[in-house]
Amino acid sequence: MNRLNNNNNKKAFTLAEVLVTLGIIGVVCALTLPTLIDNHRKSVLKTQFQKTYSELQQVNQKFINDYDMNICEYNWQMTDEYETFGSATRATSEAFIKYYIGDSSSKSGILGFQQIKNLTGTKTVPQTLFDDGGAVDMQKRTFYFEFGNPNWKCPIISVDINGYYKKPNQLGIDVFSFRPTKDGKIIPIGNPRTIYDAINGSAVQGNNHSCTCTKKETDSITNGVCCAYWANVDINPDDNSKTYWK
Repeated sequence: MNRLNNNNNKKAFTLAEVLVTLGIIGVVCALTLPTLIDNHRKSVLKTQFQKTYSELQQVNQKFINDYDMNICEYNWQMTDEYETFGSATRATSEAFIKYYIGDSSSKSGILGFQQIKNLTGTKTVPQTLFDDGGAVDMQKRTFYFEFGNPNWKCPIISVDINGYYKKPNQLGIDVFSFRPTKDGKIIPIGNPRTIYDAINGSAVQGNNHSCTCTKKETDSITNGVCCAYWANVDINPDDNSKTYWK
């Protein structure tokens, strides 16, 4: 009998206490979940960026081995043949994109080229930065080609690393620009070697929009073009004590 009474006298949480506890848990989740989701998204984008850049370098080396010339030299050859920068770079992009599985055709006006935003999302980037050629691979990544600086004849290759169908389609977040070099490398735009590059051979050149990568600048239509360099070294250009991807 005493044992039964002892069991009946055991303390338990009241309904009010349970509800308060659940409420506290809910508030904590509401405060931390967005941060966890954002950190996961950035981690995924970082992995996609690293994979994209690594594959660009591998494809670049295969291109050199197969054609016995680098992409800049091939583009020079196409420029002599077609006599227009746009047509030459489209031909170069056709040769290059065949190394990727998927849609190997190259065309002007590929998906989303007219809707890409700058780093802060406040401006639409000029279509002329992406319209000389492009294709989509099996992973839905979108490749855009532009002839770049006429003096270099090296095309700029911009890649939407998670594909046109996945937002935000912004420079420095999921769209990054690279270019081959005369010595057979692929380097990210923003690298010191690209400091004197024209971002684009026509519409952007000379319009006072610099190649920047900063969250402090909202006016430039090309803010974000130079972010590939900072993403690669994983340093925040606005605060070098912080990482780019965090």
